[in-house]
Amino acid sequence: MKNIEDIAKIAGVSKSTVSRYLNNGSVSNKTKQKLDKIISENNYQPNQFAQSLRARRTNMVGAIIPRMNSFAVDETIQGVKTICDNLNYRLLLNYTNLDIEKEIDALETFNRSKVDGIIFMATEITDRHLEVINKIDVPVIIVGQAHTDLNCVIHDDYRAGYLVGKYIGEKGFTCVQFFGVTESDEAVGIQRKEGLIDGLKVNGVMPQMTLTSFNFKEAMPDVKKTLNASPDLEVVIGATDSIALAVHKVISEQSNQMFNPMVVGFGGDPVTEIVSPSIQTVLYHFEEAGEVAMNQLEKLIQHVPAESKILIDVSLSFKI
Repeated sequence: MKNIEDIAKIAGVSKSTVSRYLNNGSVSNKTKQKLDKIISENNYQPNQFAQSLRARRTNMVGAIIPRMNSFAVDETIQGVKTICDNLNYRLLLNYTNLDIEKEIDALETFNRSKVDGIIFMATEITDRHLEVINKIDVPVIIVGQAHTDLNCVIHDDYRAGYLVGKYIGEKGFTCVQFFGVTESDEAVGIQRKEGLIDGLKVNGVMPQMTLTSFNFKEAMPDVKKTLNASPDLEVVIGATDSIALAVHKVISEQSNQMFNPMVVGFGGDPVTEIVSPSIQTVLYHFEEAGEVAMNQLEKLIQHVPAESKILIDVSLSFKI
């Protein structure tokens, strides 16, 4: 009778990879398909006693968050916490400040802490992230970024950008400035930007583009320099609400009261309604994403098949 070591040798993978597969942990789709076939062909039956030992649960879930004082993070974690409370899980948070080394360490630390699963609010998924996620023995759900080999909950960033671009073009605006972020963030840096460009193209509009930072203070110099050089802008779009707020601050401090472009952001941060004039923003349903992510993680923890990718819709709620 074949054992786990035999299966690993036939598949050309490690025993730990086979173990993760048997316990519904994180393995690539390609590896999963290979092991499905090998185990079926060899009629392999896992040791039920060993599986029961590995199945001991701590009722703890880890969440890796990229930043503090973020509306998106707060709302997402609120959704996660709601489901955790319903399912009797304790939620542990690890703050990484967008540092890849800290994200890797957080994944490994949570694994050593024997959490039942991990929710990872990622800004990018590198090969190193993937290597660690495939190595650890607990299921991981990615929130905010898509990856073909991982279980993900993502927002429809392309559609969000497209809706904004199409709306602006239909209103007859032609002089448009967009402050984007690096393409290492696929959701915001690529999908959201490409959606905006395609939406504007419907009405023959091409925006001016400037690369800046997610961070409000770090974005300020880029925004100030660009706006000072372009006094005739009709619309200024920030790839996030934080960038849009930086735009609003620069404009409000301008002595030229005639310069009053429409300001647009993405995310639905309530602060965009408090400032005057208000910032137009696309509503993202972050709390729903957190709830969906935790429900999907519970399926993986319980060894129930979960959808590989779930798309959360967005809402355009402009008030003009």
